[in-house]
Amino acid sequence: MRNAKPWSEGLCSGCLFMAGLLSGGCGLWPSPVQMYEGPSLPKEQVGIVRGACQTGAGLTIMIVRIDGKDIPNVCGDFALLPGDHLLELSAKRLAPRMDTPMIRSGSMTGAPPTPVGATQDEELPVIWASSSPLQMTCHLQAGQEVTIVGEVGTGPDWEARCQQRP
Repeated sequence: MRNAKPWSEGLCSGCLFMAGLLSGGCGLWPSPVQMYEGPSLPKEQVGIVRGACQTGAGLTIMIVRIDGKDIPNVCGDFALLPGDHLLELSAKRLAPRMDTPMIRSGSMTGAPPTPVGATQDEELPVIWASSSPLQMTCHLQAGQEVTIVGEVGTGPDWEARCQQRP
């Protein structure tokens, strides 16, 4: 005789698993890199600087150094003690992705259509890049999160600022 579980029991355990993932995160979101000495502090006691890297067209701002320390992941998020911090930034603007025509391969039940030209994984061409790093000071308060935002001016000029996240 088979020892069968009611279908609702399997459903409940699946719901609990998903609820745990959604509420606790289970490491789905990488935590910010700690940029201060000593033990890790709760997020209410530090400021978070969020990178402004993006993979599509538009301005991509990379954090190169914080308070004179080189940053290994220029697109990361960083936990800092409250106060003023010197950020060194670099930027580039990528060309927009061009829509490519689709060629049908196979019949209705055959292989999916494939694009002609560049693949989705190819990096878009850089149409502008900063010629030298931009230095700026960002003031952080405890529990505050900021994102680096910026825009390109004329020629090699560009600007950036820390913008508080809602």
